[in-house]
Amino acid sequence: MKTYTATVLGRRQLSAHLVTVTLGGLHDYASTGVPDEYIRVLIPPAGEELALPQIDDATWAITYAEGAVEPHFRVYTISDHRVVDGETRIDLDIAVHDEGVGSEWARTCRPGDVVGLIEPHGLYAAPADVGWQLLVADITGLPAVARILRGLSPSQRAVVHVVLTDAADRIELPSPADVDVTWQVVAKDTDICEALSDAVTSRELPESDRYVWLAGEARSSRAVRRHLRRELRWPQADFYTCGYWQIEAEKWNARYEEVAEEVTKMSAEVQQKIGDDQGAYLDALDDIYESVGL
Repeated sequence: MKTYTATVLGRRQLSAHLVTVTLGGLHDYASTGVPDEYIRVLIPPAGEELALPQIDDATWAITYAEGAVEPHFRVYTISDHRVVDGETRIDLDIAVHDEGVGSEWARTCRPGDVVGLIEPHGLYAAPADVGWQLLVADITGLPAVARILRGLSPSQRAVVHVVLTDAADRIELPSPADVDVTWQVVAKDTDICEALSDAVTSRELPESDRYVWLAGEARSSRAVRRHLRRELRWPQADFYTCGYWQIEAEKWNARYEEVAEEVTKMSAEVQQKIGDDQGAYLDALDDIYESVGL
């Protein structure tokens, strides 16, 4: 798996809690072209040189040179990708919080600072000509929503539902498509999950020519997936949900550490049994997580 070194070119405040960081100095760096593509950013600890890892493509095993100080890994959406004078530049729209390595970096990085990148991946897979889409997100998924909308055509229709805790995080969402946007502001983070879920489960959805995409708090992602797959019996090709963050993350991570070996074993067994059926695999993965209390 490829790694890259990137240089901070600038940063700007996009909204009350969104910061755009522009990275450059990239060569032979290709976008996936998928509008919700995300990238792992390697942030060196304060006062340390950036150390890039070797990453095994098959096992994702990560190794560093002896004596290297490991960087912090954070995952962000690429909100824009362009080539300027032969050099690739990317924008990362980052939701900042009161604390955390990524938020601190987004608030304080300066032109010339260096970070590492691991090649990007994307999940959004709507057919290019799909007539109707429902895009649901909280602030962490908002940058991907904006990029998806920019890539639609005038013949398409998109219904957008964004859940925020601060109305000052509304941003412009230009699109050539016919777009209907709802901004829902809730009182606190713990209200986000239900609001995201309800935006899909309480809505009458088309029988065909449709695509639903949701990104945000992880429990809402699983709840919506369960609704679409198990209650409405939708094929996986008609939707994708993705958990970008987790309420009570420390508690969840602690439990995952306890059962990680068991989960890895069961997941590998399911993958071998199911093969390339992504929908069936994700269904089984939900069951595995539930069975171990995740």
